[in-house]
Amino acid sequence: MQVQGVSVGPPHPTKRATPSTLLRAPLLAPPSATPTQTVQQASPAPVYLQDSKTLGFLEAAKQLGIKNKLRPAEFSGLRGMCLPMESLDKPAEGEVLVSVPRRSSITLAPKQRCPFPDWIKTEYWQSAPWFAKLGLLLLRERNLGQASRLSAYVAQLPSSFDHPVLWQERARLQQLQCPAMIQQVEEQQREWAGLYKELCDKGVQPGAQPVSREDFFWALCAVRSRTFSGPYIGSTLADRLRLGAFVGVLALTNISLGLADAQRTLSAAVAVFLFNIIYEVVLSRSLKQYAMCPVIDFINHSSREQSEVSYDYFLDCYTVAASKAYAKGEQIFVSYGSQTNYSLLQYYGFVEADNPNDCYLMTNILKWLEDRATLDKGRLEALEKDGLLSSLKLVSVAPTGFPASTLQALRFLLAPDAEASKGLSAFESGASAEIEARLAEVLVHACSSELASLGTTLAEDQALLKSAKPAKGLSGPDRLAVAFRIEKKKVLHSCLKALTS
Repeated sequence: MQVQGVSVGPPHPTKRATPSTLLRAPLLAPPSATPTQTVQQASPAPVYLQDSKTLGFLEAAKQLGIKNKLRPAEFSGLRGMCLPMESLDKPAEGEVLVSVPRRSSITLAPKQRCPFPDWIKTEYWQSAPWFAKLGLLLLRERNLGQASRLSAYVAQLPSSFDHPVLWQERARLQQLQCPAMIQQVEEQQREWAGLYKELCDKGVQPGAQPVSREDFFWALCAVRSRTFSGPYIGSTLADRLRLGAFVGVLALTNISLGLADAQRTLSAAVAVFLFNIIYEVVLSRSLKQYAMCPVIDFINHSSREQSEVSYDYFLDCYTVAASKAYAKGEQIFVSYGSQTNYSLLQYYGFVEADNPNDCYLMTNILKWLEDRATLDKGRLEALEKDGLLSSLKLVSVAPTGFPASTLQALRFLLAPDAEASKGLSAFESGASAEIEARLAEVLVHACSSELASLGTTLAEDQALLKSAKPAKGLSGPDRLAVAFRIEKKKVLHSCLKALTS
């Protein structure tokens, strides 16, 4: 049997950005969802939010120039956005549903100077990562209270989060039943603790308002779960037109005063204008900007959606357009990019059921291999030399199979001496029927052993989550942990099915 490989990478802490599109970064709860629930593709009937805080925020959004055709609602207890039932017309595919002026968002430009040097020292600001800077921008808006033009937006943000980075008890992290995820979260905990210590030690100006650990971590969670990132556009269309007018005036002045030849002056003016445009295009490919967008971050995520957040250069605003002709009352989704449940839980605080981008990170494949074969030290050294040993230390298992690099390394380790002497390249696309059969046996054993080592079965976890009521029983973090390990076990079961079918 020929074992097919798929190329699947480990979860990446940030979302990719394309030159014309802004994607949510996490780095990447769904922006408006309670973290104790998973985002479902099905859209139940909406229950519109009529509370004074929500209505006040929508009114404030209008004052900020935000144009919005959607309405906040709850879908089986999960807050999101939908097309109102009372809409006169259904939007056509490609029609803009929400637009947020850049001035009405919390935006961080690359190499932006510290906007409050009387509060935060410039040295700390310059060395801090983007999400810490954006977190401080958010905290400043919250500290301003009603004096902030974004006060209604800040008041709408969750008052607390259930992100794993906040799970201080190791026993709770162990409920994830995933060593790779636990390691990633513990590294994040150390990173955030270090950022806060540095802020306290040498970040806040003497006599300025201190930042509590609780507030700092709240801001980081809000930023990590609600921020969009994309290519930096330093100048708007209006800026470009002003530049063109300025260059034109200089050229005409030189010509009218006889200071320069008309043809050369006009050529120079055109060259200056084009250089600035080309420079900005090149600059936008290498630099990122980050933005928290009111209203837009009410929209939940679905991996099956094509909609994404874009920047409209001509209007200088962030927009969400309809990816299809939505029905009235239907929940609107956007895609945060190709995110696994590792990154969705770690950076967004939720788990997506049946996520088509999900994988299982296996760290024990060499252990499971030793159950079936004797490992040759010389071959392991050859894998290390060729850079393929890493494909056996952290294996990204997809529902459809194992990565091609892992299969190549395993074939090499399982091959008889005569065949192994041909070198690693001989096993890139396959091997003999005998080796492929041994490989399939090892992979089935690895998946089965991994499932058996997790402590609970898929059926047990599904029954636990189904029986636990949100109001009592499992807490928010505990429900998240169970939901997460359910999805990981589903990946392994699907992979086993693909291997044995």
